[in-house]
Amino acid sequence: MNRAHLSAVATLVAIFMSFLSSCTPVSKEKSRPIQEIIISEMRMEDTDEKEVTEPEPLIPPSLRTTVRVGILDEENDILFSFSGFYSIHSRGRQIFSRKRSLGIWRVTAQGSAIVLDNTTTGERFTTEDDVVFRPLYDDSFATVGRAVSGQNTGWENTRSRSYRGNIEFISISGRITVVNDVDIEDYVYGVVPSEMPSGAPMEALKAQAILARTNVFSKVGAKFRNKPYSLSSDVYSQVYTGIDHRNDRTDLATDLTKGLILTYDGRPAEALFHSTCGGHTEGNDVIWGSSRLPYLQPKPCCSPEKITAQNIGDLSREADFRRWIDSRPDSYCNLDNKNVSSHLDFARKFYRWEVRHRRRDLERIIRSTTGTDIGEIKDIIVTGRGTSGKAKAVRVEGSKRSITINRELNIRRQLSRPPLYSGNFYVQKLNMDNRGYAETFVFKGAGFGHGTGMCQVGAAGKASMGKNFREIIEFYFPGTKIMTVGEM
Repeated sequence: MNRAHLSAVATLVAIFMSFLSSCTPVSKEKSRPIQEIIISEMRMEDTDEKEVTEPEPLIPPSLRTTVRVGILDEENDILFSFSGFYSIHSRGRQIFSRKRSLGIWRVTAQGSAIVLDNTTTGERFTTEDDVVFRPLYDDSFATVGRAVSGQNTGWENTRSRSYRGNIEFISISGRITVVNDVDIEDYVYGVVPSEMPSGAPMEALKAQAILARTNVFSKVGAKFRNKPYSLSSDVYSQVYTGIDHRNDRTDLATDLTKGLILTYDGRPAEALFHSTCGGHTEGNDVIWGSSRLPYLQPKPCCSPEKITAQNIGDLSREADFRRWIDSRPDSYCNLDNKNVSSHLDFARKFYRWEVRHRRRDLERIIRSTTGTDIGEIKDIIVTGRGTSGKAKAVRVEGSKRSITINRELNIRRQLSRPPLYSGNFYVQKLNMDNRGYAETFVFKGAGFGHGTGMCQVGAAGKASMGKNFREIIEFYFPGTKIMTVGEM
């Protein structure tokens, strides 16, 4: 094979990348084909290579601690591009020591083979092997379109995303999985602004950075054991959007807490967090049915003196819970009287909320989410609550049959589309007909998320009152200790 052919093959191999066209949402720009929209979104400006100033090479991978993050899972149609210089590897062998790619590549699966087509140059390459693209410099990054974040949360976002670190394309059962093998600190850079607004107080951002880093060590090996990655990039691990949302404030929070993680008895803790508890956190046992961890006890999200003054009562009792929901107690995550950034204004609507469904619509939702036709809904009754009032079990009574929904996340998903913001709700029936059937069901609730561990808005509220990251973490995770990774 002559040098020209080798060069062409090199260009082709340099591109095993990913985007899943089959997951692409319908374009709102009706006049443009969806693939054209994606390609224009991903396209990078051409650079005169003679004018490129090469930065210092990265630290050798053998000296870095990395985490493997699943970006796309078992897809068969992907778009990919990369910027900067990469080396390309397959079967553990280096195919190219230095490669700069131009254009957008479409990666498809054909049986066990991976096929790469450059939509710009027309080049084509087929391989039976997994491929790894390794960046040579700090400014190299890959763009994968379109990765998903916020899946099943009601604010799902699908778009192309850019990542530093190694990008791997792995063939699994005739489909392609994309993995980002990335330095842990770079990973934390990508998690913090994806999980907490950059305008949050710095001490809250530092607490978030510690929890994000801790989850690398506490979750690796505990899930996805049959996958070629340790964490997913969505809410099932923690949201990671690569370099897209990085900014100076969240980078600084990460840098100021570099290497710090949360531990209990010398081991990484379950560093759980959620958006807004609504005034009271919940124990992990209520949410997941697991044994309660000593540092994840349910507690009011306020100071001890406020607990006494507000007389919250027993939220597992229906009367006390309804009274609490119908009030707005002065908790850390109640931003009504707190001097916090406008970046957190979105959270105000989650402290107390209502979701309304017409009975006919709710019947269709329940039939779709549970696979059961209960007929016409007579009533929805919360039959068990946790310490925070979280619904543990709900009975839905219908004209044909009744069903019981267990577990907080199942309840949220099966009673509403999009899912209810939290399991802290009670049900109100309105507009009764002459048969005693309600025309409208109102879910009156508090908070957003599972409610266990750190309340992110509460952390911001505490920080706005002058509390530092150690005090924030001690409040939500009593009995834990912040340590450096090297101390374990």
